[in-house]
Amino acid sequence: MSINLKLEELYLKDKQDRNLFEKGKISDIKLKENDTRRLQHLKIILPEIDESDIWNCHYACLILMHSWKKDQSIYKQAHDYAKKAVDMGSNVTKWLYAASLDRWLVSQGKLQKYGTQYDTKTGIILPYEDGITDEERKEYYVPPLSELKLREVKE
Repeated sequence: MSINLKLEELYLKDKQDRNLFEKGKISDIKLKENDTRRLQHLKIILPEIDESDIWNCHYACLILMHSWKKDQSIYKQAHDYAKKAVDMGSNVTKWLYAASLDRWLVSQGKLQKYGTQYDTKTGIILPYEDGITDEERKEYYVPPLSELKLREVKE
């Protein structure tokens, strides 16, 4: 088992870009361009990634999650990587597990399970299943539904 250093670098650049975006230091256009390049690079190095390493699965999941293609196969692949990492014992990846499942479900036109996905235009939480409890959300480090609703952008 070994961390793929190229993959780790892509992951770190992704995190750095999101930090810069949140501070208003790069535009959404630049963020999307960088995410697209990272996804292209990931596809090239994917065959050399050791999938028995928790961090490789975590990193790959995050980069796939930040695809702007709205391609449900990419989100399924992201969720598969998150599931592998969680199955290997990664607590750090649990939130990504929930978010990647939600994004994959939403990409198929289905209700999300945990409530992690918001409409990018309105800031309102996308439709979700009613049967999921806050205890189930907590298991995957997702805040209670009441807190998720408070995060909605009100215009």
